[in-house]
Amino acid sequence: MRPVYGPAPVSRPSAAPPGGPTFARYARMDRATCEAELARRAIPAIRAEETVGVLAPIRLRGPLSGVSIHSGLPAAQRARSHLEVFDCRLVLALDDFAALIAYRGVVEMIHMSAYRPQSENGCTPRYIGKQHCAALAVDVGYFKRRDGVVLNVEKDFHGRIGQETCGGAATPNPPSPAASELWSFLCEATRRTLFAVILTPNYNAEHRNHVHLEITPDSDWMMIK
Repeated sequence: MRPVYGPAPVSRPSAAPPGGPTFARYARMDRATCEAELARRAIPAIRAEETVGVLAPIRLRGPLSGVSIHSGLPAAQRARSHLEVFDCRLVLALDDFAALIAYRGVVEMIHMSAYRPQSENGCTPRYIGKQHCAALAVDVGYFKRRDGVVLNVEKDFHGRIGQETCGGAATPNPPSPAASELWSFLCEATRRTLFAVILTPNYNAEHRNHVHLEITPDSDWMMIK
């Protein structure tokens, strides 16, 4: 029987090991420690089938801090798709991120994929054990709010390749309420050190339609582009 962790509370102190950025503290967890934290938070998830390259595979079975996180596949397919497998450590960071955006009215995040094997461009050979091929990254294309507004990264981000995303005078071009909201989500996540890597449409053409959120093992540096 796979463990089921139950509905997530809205707010809770983190039990991640002390010291360093949030993402680094999560990344240092072993499987047992991470799953214990899922249970402590009562996160609605089950242990997934063993997945090549993934330390602690998890499938979500409900919203994180009030935000449903899933791909655009039909529900019946999502239950079996490898795109829906997350590493437990990424789930903890996503739970923190969900609490942040739920406060702003977001109730749903739709992604392109979490886990992708190396054969599906989940990672390059030197990054085996990281990125999508370790289920430590997710590509999010849409944020849906409670009021029915959908923030579409491809249409609403208003970035430009090579432009800064956070810090200094970084702003969407042209400015819009939707773009400002998307940028603010990511910059607040950066301030809170939730992810080691955040890639946006400002990074390159491959990221024109999504934001890439990643936990990176054995790292205490951050990159947002």
